[in-house]
Amino acid sequence: MVSNLHPTDATLAVIVAVYKVEPYLRACIESILTQSYRALRVILVDDGSPDSCGAICEEYAATDPRVHVIHKENGGLSDARNAGLALVGDCPYVTFVDSDDWLEEGIYEACISTLERHPELDLVGYGHRRVSPEQVEEVVPEARTYSHEEALQHYVSMTSPIVAPPVWAKVYRRELVEGLTFFKGHKWEDVPYTLEVLWRSTAYALLPRVGVNYRIQRPGAITDVTIPDRETLFEDLEVLIQRYNDPTFTALANTLAVNCLWRHMKLLVKSPGAYAEHGKKYLKIAQRLSQRPYLNTFRSRSRWWKYRLFHRMPRAFLGVQSLLYRIAHH
Repeated sequence: MVSNLHPTDATLAVIVAVYKVEPYLRACIESILTQSYRALRVILVDDGSPDSCGAICEEYAATDPRVHVIHKENGGLSDARNAGLALVGDCPYVTFVDSDDWLEEGIYEACISTLERHPELDLVGYGHRRVSPEQVEEVVPEARTYSHEEALQHYVSMTSPIVAPPVWAKVYRRELVEGLTFFKGHKWEDVPYTLEVLWRSTAYALLPRVGVNYRIQRPGAITDVTIPDRETLFEDLEVLIQRYNDPTFTALANTLAVNCLWRHMKLLVKSPGAYAEHGKKYLKIAQRLSQRPYLNTFRSRSRWWKYRLFHRMPRAFLGVQSLLYRIAHH
């Protein structure tokens, strides 16, 4: 069911997937509606939330014609975002907000102004503030514009907190993301999605400011897992490699997969129980990745050799890592 959907003069579609965030939802919605940039289509997707989230969404739709509400059966974050993307309509710009986060004042005006002044740009990104019960940490980029090649190189290295997967810290031209969807039912959905976005893009600008407050370690959050299972991430990247069937894309996607797998395996070797349970399937993934190209995206020569060894000899390298960890902790 969709409520309050009618033509408007909106230019920026804001997609918010909503599920079990009742204590945080009002702050999120109000931070969007009070933005100085007013020409918004706010698409709230109630993903079958069992609490009062759906009713809260309808409250805002009843008082602000810019708010459109979708009520659907629970299908996960990717499915909810895809439902929102289907209602973007003719809005020339698109963005996403997580429903337990909140925006900083003026961020959309800054993004749209930048995109309108620079037609060569396909998307604009901004910094964020990581908010946990224990601390607040700001991640603010330097003002910079990346070319197609530069953005992809930085992204697949997985070393930048700014040229990174999250879609909630970017504003896109609609043409850039038209036809792109998130992998339904899979976590880590931002990783393959952003790879496709940057593959399509020609220029990506960063604004030197915080635009969103990102709530972490919230009870029940999908990121609130000690050692998550990331198998579907590698499945999704494999699907993209087959879909694009392009040597350059394959090298980039494979490099991204190796770097993500390295990070994950570093966690597993520190947990003997988790490694015993999941290690074999990830080693099988590593063996497949070792048969494809791996790009040097690091400035550090030592880091390049470390990752390169992992790419070429994952089983031996992880055995050494596991041994070193056990020695250091006994």
